Amino acid sequence: MDFSDLSQEQIIKKLSNVGYYRLSGYWYPFRKLKTPQPIDKIESKRLETFQSGTNFSEVYQCYLFDVKLRNILFYGIERIETYLKSVIAYELGKISPLSYLSKDIIARKFYHEHNIWLSKVYSLLARSKNSDCIDWNIHKYKDVPIWAIVDIWDFGTVSKLYGLLDDEYKFSICKALKFNQPNNSNIKTGLKSSLEQLNTIRNKCAHHARLWNIELNAIESLMFDNFDKNIIIFNKKSPELNKMAGIIYFIWSLTLRMSDHSDWLTLIIKHFENNPYIKFQQMGFPDGNLSTLYKLLESYQLAI
Repeated sequence: MDFSDLSQEQIIKKLSNVGYYRLSGYWYPFRKLKTPQPIDKIESKRLETFQSGTNFSEVYQCYLFDVKLRNILFYGIERIETYLKSVIAYELGKISPLSYLSKDIIARKFYHEHNIWLSKVYSLLARSKNSDCIDWNIHKYKDVPIWAIVDIWDFGTVSKLYGLLDDEYKFSICKALKFNQPNNSNIKTGLKSSLEQLNTIRNKCAHHARLWNIELNAIESLMFDNFDKNIIIFNKKSPELNKMAGIIYFIWSLTLRMSDHSDWLTLIIKHFENNPYIKFQQMGFPDGNLSTLYKLLESYQLAI
């Protein structure tokens, strides 16, 4: 690896501040591929030597790109988390203020998992006992209604509850989220798996994990029924859906369902434009360009 554009002091500082192992995840794609490729999935597919022209400063720029990408993703997910809590609290609150405690809303096959989920809720409740809102509800009503308790749930707790719900209640939530066919079983189950993926990304953002070029379980193509079909059509084999591009599209799809004036996609595009050395194809964008993002943004700006 070429370090010639940096002083020894600068090199040591960057490695010390970030950590050799963390940065190694960013220079892994710059290592030479083994020929032939190993059959064993555990074995590295790359050699210990780098491709010709690999420069440490370029690797470090990939790390800095990832840092800001996590911030922008977290910002988008935070709004979705708040919106999802509101929708679930409203839809289940119509049944009963304490509906989340009842097996009546849970699919029978998930009764045991609901007990485990409730243990997590009680744990979150114990940690939040000093909250004015929680304390007031417990002292006055002995229990906390769903519209109050959702505020102490994390994204994983919210998405897990959705996955446990009986189909009738999944339908009401998908309808509130403005899916075109909210009672379609593939929509209801697809939202479950896609929210789980979003929770994985949220946790990676919170723990400063690498996101730039990772592979994921695919986001369900049915999640994008509010995209203009003249701009993009996904199918189950679309390569974007198990890469960062799929997460970006999914956040934007959910954002469109709740907001008429969002700057989130603009922030993503500007961040990419400021880092043209990033290989966008490694993030799942077809042909390595951002043309689809530009079209989605243009369509949104025309609509508002």
